[in-house]
Amino acid sequence: MEQNSPKFRLRLNLFDGIILVLALAAGAFLLWSTFKPAASAPGSTASASTVRYTVRFQRWIEGTSSLVQPGGSLVDNIKNFEMGSVVSSQSVPAQSLQLNHGERRYVLATAPGYEDVLVTVESPCTITDEAITLGGGYALRVGAIAYIRGEGYMASGPIISIEREGQK
Repeated sequence: MEQNSPKFRLRLNLFDGIILVLALAAGAFLLWSTFKPAASAPGSTASASTVRYTVRFQRWIEGTSSLVQPGGSLVDNIKNFEMGSVVSSQSVPAQSLQLNHGERRYVLATAPGYEDVLVTVESPCTITDEAITLGGGYALRVGAIAYIRGEGYMASGPIISIEREGQK
């Protein structure tokens, strides 16, 4: 006897066909966008240079600023990017905003027992129209908080100034 097995038949209505075509088009677009070569912007030119920037390490216990020595190398504590080598360091009294309850406003006051350390760092960099990128890949911006690891210490603080080679 012969077995009657039904043959596979795909029956699509118009709505199913439209959905299938859209899904295939979306998949093709995702594959194309993933594997296409990156196009360089016509106006962006990169130049290699050297940059000096200053970081303010905040609220260190008095006397510990001697840990930061010129010539020491600095590394980003989050992504391990090279950030350059220390050129100089200077300790200044620590200042912070404190609430003045009588006047109901914040005032800048010195914090007794603490100091801020101004560290000047020099690093090779790449300068484009969009950013200054240090040799290790760290994007340098004034006002950004840097989390830094040095030889014998870890610190954080804002980047307060940037000086590019040949500019003031």
